[in-house]
Order: sequence, then structure tokens, then C-alpha cells
Amino acid sequence: MFKRNRNLLGMLLAFLAGVTLGGARRQRREDDGAEATDVRPPMLEPAGDPLPPQQPRPRPAALRLAVASAFTLLFFAGAAFTAGAGDRLAAALQGDDVVAADEIGAVAAGETPAALVLPADAETPAAEPVLVPAPADTAPEATGAASGPVPVPDTVPDTMPDTVPDTVPGTEPVTAPETTAPAPTAAVAPVKIRLAAAKPAPRKAQTRKWVVKRAELAPARPAEIERAGEPTIWLNRALPDPTPPSARLTRDFARTLARTAAREGADWASLLGVLRAQGALGSVPATSGELTRLAGSLRGDGWRGALALSGRTAFADRAQALADYDRAIGLESLVTGLDASKERLTQRLLADARVTIYPGGRADLEAGRVDVRVVVLLEYLAERHGSVTVSSLFSGHRKYARPGVVSAHVFGHAVDIATVGGLSIAGNQQPGGLTEDAVRSILLLPAELQPQQVISLLGLGGPSFPLADHGDHIHVGY
Repeated sequence: MFKRNRNLLGMLLAFLAGVTLGGARRQRREDDGAEATDVRPPMLEPAGDPLPPQQPRPRPAALRLAVASAFTLLFFAGAAFTAGAGDRLAAALQGDDVVAADEIGAVAAGETPAALVLPADAETPAAEPVLVPAPADTAPEATGAASGPVPVPDTVPDTMPDTVPDTVPGTEPVTAPETTAPAPTAAVAPVKIRLAAAKPAPRKAQTRKWVVKRAELAPARPAEIERAGEPTIWLNRALPDPTPPSARLTRDFARTLARTAAREGADWASLLGVLRAQGALGSVPATSGELTRLAGSLRGDGWRGALALSGRTAFADRAQALADYDRAIGLESLVTGLDASKERLTQRLLADARVTIYPGGRADLEAGRVDVRVVVLLEYLAERHGSVTVSSLFSGHRKYARPGVVSAHVFGHAVDIATVGGLSIAGNQQPGGLTEDAVRSILLLPAELQPQQVISLLGLGGPSFPLADHGDHIHVGY
């Protein structure tokens, strides 16, 4: 294609040169004739008579036509050259199998290149070979066959030879590639089929959220949740302090909180409960200015103030429960931690007239056999519901909750509650009643005080589930 365009360009340039030279010669002849006619014969007029001014002659039509033709031919020659070069470049970029330019020139000159030689027994058509694609349903058995188009006769014989000679007479033998395949017959042109590479399996998007990663695994099952028909294995271990240093208040913030609440006429526990419910869990959950602005909205009823701030009763319920918890343990315990305040909190519980404990349970508390979580839980329920009665701690409870299962009471990690708010649990376990209200209060405790078991006749989700033999008390185990 490139040679053909180059030959065409040479012919056009030669034609252009001839037209230009012809026009120039014609213009020179006209100029010579005009000069001859302009010679004036001897004049009889006085020598001082001036000649009239000569007007510029227009350019002859022949020259204008020659110039216009030259530019037109240049335009079409450039277009043809650009088109040929573009086809050549596109073929090179696409990487398709095309016939070499030398072979195309040989075919155009009536010669048969070596790559297109047919077997001796095949009929050679008199006409110029025509390049036609193979039928759509014909595919090569291997990619090692010839990749370029092969000229075939206009008519295909009805019968095809059963075998094809390994070598073509008069040609050099060709070494087959690693994958050999039968050579195509002269009547059917091989077609190279490009198979799309198999797409790799999509990779899973990476995530940093542990909940997403855990969702792909088998669900974890708590080891210490007692359910009907399933044993619970309790380990005798010392539980860590539920309030680590990161969850404690700094003493400076505690002083600022108390002073701000007293100055603004608000409850310090309600202020802290709203901050904790909002998600401020650090040692300094607010600045002095923020405490002052917040205290102005929480004067009076803390629950109504939290509802006015958020517009949601769930937020107000949680904020009020956290305020009752803070008030139950005191500001000093929020600074030093629960383990450091265990003795003081135990003495406070024993002296609280709102909490009724049987003599054996009181002895357990005085001996320090009861975990601080149970102590805080009882004081919290008394603060929230007005009164609470304990029916079992360590003393008086059997060692095994069921055959082979040691009870959590033995380790001081559990308590049985018989009454709440002056009403017995027995006979008040209907939905929406006293027991449900008490269980919901337990589930609103901070995360560090959440129990492993809350057993009654009601199942409210999480650690709360029902057992038929808990109709007269609520069992809370850590």
C-alpha cells in the first residue's frame, strides 16, 4: 500500500510539473507577443509627446487554471498519501495478521509469492486470486496453522482430497511449531480465532471494619450463657476492675463538674449521664464551657431535659439510667475505680435502708466474698426503683445449678433478686410489668457492668433469657 501511494504521488507531481511548465511557456509567449506589439513605429509627432500610461494586464486564464489545478492535485495527493499511511499505521497498531507489502505487490504484478503457492494437484484459476474469509462454522484445530488469508478459486470442487501432502512440491519444507495441526486444504482458508483470556475472579474489597470480617466467620457463641437444656461452664477466676484508668474521670474534671452543676442548679449525675449517653467516654468528656451550656438545659427533671435535647425517648432513658448509676456509686468511685472503692461501696450498701439482705448474705458482703459488680448492681436498682430485696448471694445457695454445673453464686458473681420497688417478682412477670421494667434497667447499665446472665420468665434479648424455674426471682450472673 505504501509503495502504491508513493508511485501515485510521483505521477501526480510529474503531472503537476508539466502543467506548471506548460503554463509558464504559454505566458512567456504571450509576453513576447505583447512586447512586439507594443513597439511603436516612428512617429511624426514631436519628440516631447509623452506615452499614455500602461494599464496592468490581467493574469491569463491559462495560468490561473494551471495554478488552480496544481493546488487541487496537491490536495488530493496529500489526502491519498495520508490515507495510505494511516491504514499502514492502524494495521501495525492492531497487530492483525496482514499480508506483507511485498506479497501484495507480487500479487498485483501477476506473480505468485512463495507463501501462497498451492499444491501441484490443485487447479490454479486463470483469474486473479480473490481473498475470501473462511465460513463462520469452520475453525482451525490449532493456532499453529498459517495466519494470513490464502487465495482460493471462485468455485470450490465438490470433492475434497482425503489427505494433504506434508510438503508442497517445489518449495522448501516448513518446520512446524510446537503445536502441530493438519494443514488446511486449498478450498478452505484457515481463520485465526482469538480466544478471550479468562477473567480472573473478582477480589473481595478489603475492609478495616472488624464487624464485617467477623460476619464472614462462624458466629461466636458465648461460653457462659445458660440456656434451657445447655450446660454452663463457670470458671473460678478473679474478674478485672470493670473501670480501667481510661474509663475513669480525672479529679480536675470531677471538681469542675461538681462546681458547675452547683452553680447552675443542675444535677451533676444528669450532666455526666447525658455526656456518656452521647458517646463521650473519655476521662475528660467535656470542657468547662460545654458543661455550663449543658447545665442550663438540664435544670429540674433530668429525663425531660435529655428528651428536649435529643427528641428521642431511647436517648433519654439511657441518659437517665447512666445518671442513676453514677449517683449510686458516687463521684469519688468514678475517679478511683470500682475495685479501689469496693470496701466503701460495700459498707454503703449494708447501711442502705432501701436494700433488704438476709443475714447470710450480709455476712458474705462483710467477708468480701461478693464481687463489686454485684454490690454496684444492688445499689443501682435501689437508686432507680426505690427498693430491692436479695434472696440469695453466696450463703444458702446450692453448689451446683444443675448436675455437673457449678453455680456462679459459689464464686460471688451472682445474685437472686426477690422484690423490686416493694413488689414481689413472683406473680409480676407479665409483659410490661415489674419484672420487665427491672430487667430493662439492668440492660441499661454501662458496658463494663453488663452481666452475662439475666434469667427470669422473660427473654428481652442479649443476656436476658427465660427459664421455667425462675418464676419467683431474677437471677443476675457475671
